Amino acid sequence: MNKTSGCEENKYEDSCEEIAFLSRKILDLNKQLIESEKAKSRFLSLVGNELNNPMTALLGMIPHLQPKGDEKLETIFSLVHEEALLLDFRIQNLVAAAEIENGDVSMTSALVDPKILVEEVIEALKYPMKTKSIQIRIDTSLEQKIVTDPQKLYLILKNIIANAIGYGTANGIVDVTIKERDSVVCITVKNQGRGPDVEYKPQVFTRFSPGPDGGHGLGLGLSIVRDLSERLGGSIDYVTDELSVTFMVKLPLETMLAESEACGSNEFLFESFDDAIEL
Repeated sequence: MNKTSGCEENKYEDSCEEIAFLSRKILDLNKQLIESEKAKSRFLSLVGNELNNPMTALLGMIPHLQPKGDEKLETIFSLVHEEALLLDFRIQNLVAAAEIENGDVSMTSALVDPKILVEEVIEALKYPMKTKSIQIRIDTSLEQKIVTDPQKLYLILKNIIANAIGYGTANGIVDVTIKERDSVVCITVKNQGRGPDVEYKPQVFTRFSPGPDGGHGLGLGLSIVRDLSERLGGSIDYVTDELSVTFMVKLPLETMLAESEACGSNEFLFESFDDAIEL
């Protein structure tokens, strides 16, 4: 064997060893990544579950503490109530994100009036609306209730409308439109203001995306909207122009009646009141 072929053989063996080493490193890094994702999911689930029940209790008690006739105490009460509602909203998103990460999203079906859910969202977001002097207008041509998961749709609407308030122009208007077309329910939320400042459109719906500042929903909210919309058999998209941003949620119009009818996101009406519960 000449020197040239011997050198080539040594180079080949070195390359094989280097490839084997890099392959092991990739496998190790992949394993660490998987473990990191599992730890993140467990953390989100733990935080959500540990905080959810106390927050529910607090939100139930706080309205009974509202003072009357004392302007200073009423201002303090409003601040406390606003922060509690904001924290509850974040916990709702944490719980939803944890369920999505774990692939453990439970789905229910009920007859729902989307307009009632929008009105519930407006009540929950009354403080940020007041702070920015934003008015929300509802226009619906939907003549029937739809069969969907009321809690999932409520969280979808809450995130989109909160997004519109947060990034909308102060003293502006947010238009919520609900209509049916070709067996599809289309819910649009349009706010005045500039559009998301992202390089690629999917960034808006990416969880924990470190995108440019000033973009719409570069955290949990819109990523949850996308995931929940898809689990409901629908989709989410947005369009922009120089003066406004419009997010559009499209859901299939189901015709099969559910076993229970939802009046709102948290109330269910049963045929027999013996087993009725309030969630």
